[in-house]
Amino acid sequence: MRETYAPVILARKAKRLRKETGNPNLKSKLQSGLSPRDLFLFSIVRPSKMLFGSSICFIISLYTAVTYAYLYILFTTFTSVYETQYNWNGRIVGLSFTGLGIGATMGQIIFTAYGNRIVNKHIEKGDYKPEHRLLVMIPGGFFMPVGLFWYGWSVQAHAHWIVPILGTSFVGFGMLMTFVSPHTKLMENRSTSEAVC
Repeated sequence: MRETYAPVILARKAKRLRKETGNPNLKSKLQSGLSPRDLFLFSIVRPSKMLFGSSICFIISLYTAVTYAYLYILFTTFTSVYETQYNWNGRIVGLSFTGLGIGATMGQIIFTAYGNRIVNKHIEKGDYKPEHRLLVMIPGGFFMPVGLFWYGWSVQAHAHWIVPILGTSFVGFGMLMTFVSPHTKLMENRSTSEAVC
């Protein structure tokens, strides 16, 4: 297939033009001019400064990391729980992830509607800050533990297979609220060049 990544296409074009014209000064507009080592260090140092230089960035990152850990722990338990306890075979055990998917989809819909409503309200007032995006994390902080408790309790109590799946839908909902809010906030900080992060 043909290359579609703009920096690679422009680098190839600049290389071809240097060869055709004999002008060694022709460079791609997207070329940074940094060596691979310097580019790597630049890419590591800048996020590290954001992470350790701002307490809000560090706290949000830590909270999101814990949420990711819970998510991956769930991923590792689904197959064994549904194969051993509910006698699902390998062909249908993937359906155990349905609750997470439905919950995350509902979370995306509500995040978009509610998050945009909050932002638009503050934009109209004239006091909007990217931190207003974090308000949507509050329901996520409630739904995650409720869903985890529901899933764990129902599996331990050998409840019907739909009960833990319903519990994981709460986890999926809370997970999405927890993941999207801080990313949106950090990207808005970056794009508006505010000093928090």
